[in-house]
Amino acid sequence: MKFRMNEKNAVPYYLQLKNILKARIQAGEIKTKKLPSVRQVAKEYGVSVNTVLRAYNELGNEGIVTGSVGKGTFVNITPQQLSSYNRRVLLKKIVEHALEEALSGEYTIEEFEKAVFEYVSEKREMMQKVGISFVECNIEQLTYFTDHLDLDPHIRRIPVLLDDLRRHTHDAFTRIQSSDIVVTSFYHLAEVQSFFDGDEKPIIGINIEPEVSTLITIAKIPITSTVGIVTSSAQFLIEIKEVLDRLKLRFEKLLETHTSNERELAGIIDRCDAVLVSPKQKRIVEELAGENTKVIEFVFIPDRTSINNLKLAIIELKKSLIGTPDAGEGAAHI
Repeated sequence: MKFRMNEKNAVPYYLQLKNILKARIQAGEIKTKKLPSVRQVAKEYGVSVNTVLRAYNELGNEGIVTGSVGKGTFVNITPQQLSSYNRRVLLKKIVEHALEEALSGEYTIEEFEKAVFEYVSEKREMMQKVGISFVECNIEQLTYFTDHLDLDPHIRRIPVLLDDLRRHTHDAFTRIQSSDIVVTSFYHLAEVQSFFDGDEKPIIGINIEPEVSTLITIAKIPITSTVGIVTSSAQFLIEIKEVLDRLKLRFEKLLETHTSNERELAGIIDRCDAVLVSPKQKRIVEELAGENTKVIEFVFIPDRTSINNLKLAIIELKKSLIGTPDAGEGAAHI
């Protein structure tokens, strides 16, 4: 990723440089805790030493770095923490802009505060009416989607196992009917749609794929290693093996289990150089693994396009709810 100073930008150089350094830290480009020397940065960006010092001082004022004369300047925040910090700063600016607009319209701060509180309360109540059913074939992937998908936390999330739909259990269909949107992976989209043929409820397919960082970590395991796969369900174990086979990631010996018996788990883990583990089994495997056994959580995640499509569907649903204020749980459809 290239970061450059913009001579035509009205923003002072030291602030441009501060933002560039923040972006590099957040992107993980600055991999060491110690920032480059002031003279090195000045030479790299074609600015004065004083400009760099001012940029470093701004970063220090924001709590991103600390430094002392003769020892250098050190980053004291992770890329993830910096990303979270930047989100809070952006949100604060949005609030500041809204407040300034209200004050310019001759509203008092108290009136603004009351209006915000009332709006947030209404919004939260409305979002709690929105229910999304997640349908998956294995409990681990289903739990991960339900708990970790990047959506408004006030939305009701309703997990449904695909096998329960296949068996036509009353509880599974009741759960679906109590939701407004059904979400499943593209692998199961046609099958899930067949259960609700003619129903107006939107059924959205999302593309799921292994987390890239997970695959990179696995690819670094020596091929002479003994690798274990530990899951809670046979289906999730099969899916992990299919990914390894598709990417031609092979090892000298592959051990696998979906048992919940700790003694059996320990017997397998002790023989492994590395263990690929499903999210649900991660904690117990880490407790049983020795210091020399690498534990790698295997996670399937939806791609960004799928998430954006789901968010668009939720926005349309919210419009529907606003248009029908008496809509009850499961009564609103796009």
